[in-house]
Amino acid sequence: MTCAALAQDGYDRSQGSVQPTEQSSTLKNNLDTMKNQAVANFIASPQSITPLGLRNLWQTNIPHKSASPIIGMSLDDKEIFAWDQFGIVTRVKSDTGVVLWQGSTQSKLDKIFSVNMLPAGITSAAVALTDAATVAFEDSNGTLLTQESLRRVPATAGATSGDYVVFGDSEGRVIWMKLVESNITDVASKRTAAGDYDSNKKRGQRRSARCIEAFGAMSVGKVITPPVFVSGFGILTVSTGGEICLYDATNSKPIWKYKSNAPFVSKPSVSEGIAYVAGKDQSLHAIDLSSGLSKWDWFNQVALTNPPLAVGDMVVLQVPEQGLMAFSTAPGDKVNGLVMWKSKATGNAITRTKDGLITWDDASRTMSLVETKAGGITASAQFPSAKWVASTASMDGTIMLLCDDGRVQQLKPIEMMKPAVAPQTIPAAVKEVGADSNTDAPSTEPAKDEAPGAGESTP
Repeated sequence: MTCAALAQDGYDRSQGSVQPTEQSSTLKNNLDTMKNQAVANFIASPQSITPLGLRNLWQTNIPHKSASPIIGMSLDDKEIFAWDQFGIVTRVKSDTGVVLWQGSTQSKLDKIFSVNMLPAGITSAAVALTDAATVAFEDSNGTLLTQESLRRVPATAGATSGDYVVFGDSEGRVIWMKLVESNITDVASKRTAAGDYDSNKKRGQRRSARCIEAFGAMSVGKVITPPVFVSGFGILTVSTGGEICLYDATNSKPIWKYKSNAPFVSKPSVSEGIAYVAGKDQSLHAIDLSSGLSKWDWFNQVALTNPPLAVGDMVVLQVPEQGLMAFSTAPGDKVNGLVMWKSKATGNAITRTKDGLITWDDASRTMSLVETKAGGITASAQFPSAKWVASTASMDGTIMLLCDDGRVQQLKPIEMMKPAVAPQTIPAAVKEVGADSNTDAPSTEPAKDEAPGAGESTP
């Protein structure tokens, strides 16, 4: 409706005054209701995330039965998988939120730890790691490929390392699983006409697969936090036996082991060849991945159980009775570490943006923006319906929020951090073209639900 039409229909100009009529009031109420409904539909509304320096990329709804809430999610590189308590796995397209397919693990009792994408000959497959078996789904449509019983009961989610998915068990083992294809058969292509067959047409293939234990390693105590694949170094694990171990990613042989006198129960963070590990020995350790030797150790008066986040010039850790603390990643000759600042922000840091650190406090369902110069809290917002929150990267990470009612939302920093690069000489002609070029901003509207694809399994 145009402004002129709105003025004509919605106002009475009698006696030289402009007064709202009942119709205009109704239109305004309807508009306010629609706005409120749109805001309520979001896990994190646009109004609440803008002060945090974030924007909404999409939100979608995962089809599921009301009696079977969504309980978990895996972020494997750019892949997004979610699952409900009855073992229904859903693959979501990362850039749009479209539901690609759903598949069943065939068991309502098995606990799912993670879903990872693994290569296997013809194409990749999604492998769900449960407490009883590995279940592989066809990459394209979610068709069940294999269900292989496990000899070891997982205690952690799986980490993808090349052709393997690696997990830890409750007895201190670190297990490498590999997806192997079998029974690959050609399927005749469709005939173009009655009695006509073109042998030159590409023939489809049908396959089955097995996800088998390739090799393993042993650590002292239980491995209860997910292994970390560090490109160029190997697989990093920590254990309740007080060990930090680095293994060769291709054959599981130990490269080095670092021993402490108390358990490690939080996931390490890695940056620039240094692993940062918080332990119940009351210390934050900075370990050189090349040598396995300590660069520095910061000692505290209480046990440390929260995961650190190392990014750029700082490593950030939520310390009991102290608050969120930032340490320099380059403390010089200070073997006890160098504290940069303390903050009253609650929760753990999950990513760093141009505006500051994004933290998430699971207890209060609060997300905060913390500036990096002195630790001041710039903005905070509560998202009470968010049951699972994680980021894909330590810097400018995509933030995923999940509700048990099936809503999934993806957030992104409004302005990305730009690494410092040396200036380059650009020809004048190129400069002129670049000055006039435009790029489209990503849509902030929630993605529309799509019907699951062919070959899927539904609850």
